[in-house]
Amino acid sequence: MNVTASDAQRPQVVRTHRAMNTAFTATILSSDAALAASAAEAAFSRIDVIEGLLSRFNDTSDVSLIAALKPGEVGVVAPETMDVLTASARVCAATGGAFDPTVGPVMRRLKKAGMAWNKMSEEDLEDAFARGGMQRLVLDVEHRRVSVKADRLGRATPLELDFGGIGKGFALDECAKILEGEQFEMTDYLLDAGTSTQLMRGGPWKIGVGGVWKGRTRLDTVLELRDGAVSGSGFELQGEHVVDVKRKRAARRWAQTWSRAQSAAVSDALSTAALSMDVAELERACKELKARVLVAHNQKKAMDLLRDPLRWIG
Repeated sequence: MNVTASDAQRPQVVRTHRAMNTAFTATILSSDAALAASAAEAAFSRIDVIEGLLSRFNDTSDVSLIAALKPGEVGVVAPETMDVLTASARVCAATGGAFDPTVGPVMRRLKKAGMAWNKMSEEDLEDAFARGGMQRLVLDVEHRRVSVKADRLGRATPLELDFGGIGKGFALDECAKILEGEQFEMTDYLLDAGTSTQLMRGGPWKIGVGGVWKGRTRLDTVLELRDGAVSGSGFELQGEHVVDVKRKRAARRWAQTWSRAQSAAVSDALSTAALSMDVAELERACKELKARVLVAHNQKKAMDLLRDPLRWIG
């Protein structure tokens, strides 16, 4: 998404931070530049904590703890981990399983195959998908306890979680808690997770469709937002990296998707799931999550005169 700064006259403080394999940017409008800079650094510290909890590459993370659990064992996780698990379960249910963070085994094997689906055998794919499924997770939210069930083949295989489709959005939601807390009380800002997800307050912030779709539609795709989040998912940068869980293949129903929701975690996850969902499924999900989705048809530019390549749903 392309972002244009708020029309407000207060000075901007802009800070950037590397985490979760991307660049997070905080743009804060405030008359107190020093306080705004401190708020941005505190928010970035929060992102680092969340990355430590959710990283698959950290042996002491909560994700690694869950992967080490065998059926019958119980692990206690941090509040943030339980929050992202319950948010994931909510979006998974609303999307009919299209969003599923338990596809870690599929992603691991896909990366090993150079992100080429045709280089993975049917046997490997069946085995990888059998190891996942949100039904394997048992959550005791009140006591922050997590346990796992056997996989679909009855095996005690590790439950490998991959929060790549929701983690950055969740981190932005947590940053907002810091910025709006009693210590800082920031009310006009834009948080950006590598341009894939933005969370804003105040404004208005002008956010519009960019890339190859800019100028190709008759829809109003420039939004002036004061509150909420916007996310986008596609294949231009990472190839076919999104899994169509239902069909056990790459998600290719749409060329690109964008979503708008109140929560950045929901927006992030929904834009990912939308790549494999049909219109009826998206309408149900948008109603359940109080969101909107913009989809791009897989079509050449010459077709734009016959059918608008973009469509709002919800």
